[in-house]
Amino acid sequence: MNTPKVTFGIVNCNRLHYMRSCLESLLYCTDSYDNKEIIIVDNASVEQGTSEYLDEKEKQGIIVIRQEKRDPSNEFAKGLNAIIENSTGEYICPLQGDMQFIVRGTWLHEYVNFFSENENITGCIMLDAQRSVRNGADKYSEPMGQQFKFVYNLTRNPINAAGDVMFSRKMIEQIYPWSESNTNHEGGGDSETKMLEKVAKIIGGYIIGPFCAMPILPIAVTINTDPRGTNARVRGNKRYGAYWPPKTDYRYYEIYELDDFKKSLSLYFDFSNALAPVGVEHVANPIGWKKPVDPSGNWLKNPINPETAIPSDYTVLYEETSVNVVDEVYLDEWLDS
Repeated sequence: MNTPKVTFGIVNCNRLHYMRSCLESLLYCTDSYDNKEIIIVDNASVEQGTSEYLDEKEKQGIIVIRQEKRDPSNEFAKGLNAIIENSTGEYICPLQGDMQFIVRGTWLHEYVNFFSENENITGCIMLDAQRSVRNGADKYSEPMGQQFKFVYNLTRNPINAAGDVMFSRKMIEQIYPWSESNTNHEGGGDSETKMLEKVAKIIGGYIIGPFCAMPILPIAVTINTDPRGTNARVRGNKRYGAYWPPKTDYRYYEIYELDDFKKSLSLYFDFSNALAPVGVEHVANPIGWKKPVDPSGNWLKNPINPETAIPSDYTVLYEETSVNVVDEVYLDEWLDS
């Protein structure tokens, strides 16, 4: 019996190191799951080495979609839509491209099995680890699943409108497409906010579900290369935050075999009785650099605000012109909002 096809899509814009880590760790950590396809949407990247890397991956059978011009307010939504339009999987995982997979083993089989058994009440299943402080504040269902446990988060939106989750095609067909007529990348008037509003209208009358599911043991971690607790983010023609390649091949974090990882964490967690997901502080083990945590051990979260950023906080990627940017007034509009 064939396993259902899973489509993974990665949206990239001038973050080659992140994309490479995301893709290579994905390939390694899901090598036991054969029936999958991978799509990369690149938004007119000018970062050195990107074109060559994409050519290499295309020769390996990965679908590569190259956008020729920047459209900062809309390009992420266009990237998500392009992934959906070109996907053939029964399950679809649109990724922002800034996280690394850390668990190798049968977890993808477990995701697919859980989704297929609970499709009517599952909006999406999250992939990346969350901060313990957030996990502890949310409310959950009783754990479900077999060896690999999941809980439904009763506090979060049933759909993560920025991706980094697994969707069923059935759910995608209800909510697609993401808006491509946005005034901002984020902070209001953006595609993520509009999608959440759409989802609320579509499923607002539901009494039971769907809900956002989370694994007790997360299988991926956001790549936070800035010690303040954020990753490098491209906004307009600038990349904000510290940005550097992994210290070891493509890995920012250690990768573990599923069974070995569960055994090592069992010293601190009783998975058979766990009622909430394990926090990122416990599953992320950086290679050659320090965790971005506060003195109490809590994972930091401090995205850089472009409005208050100083020159040392960003790198100018290119001079904005009508050739490489569709909406030249995007950044000013965003800051004014």
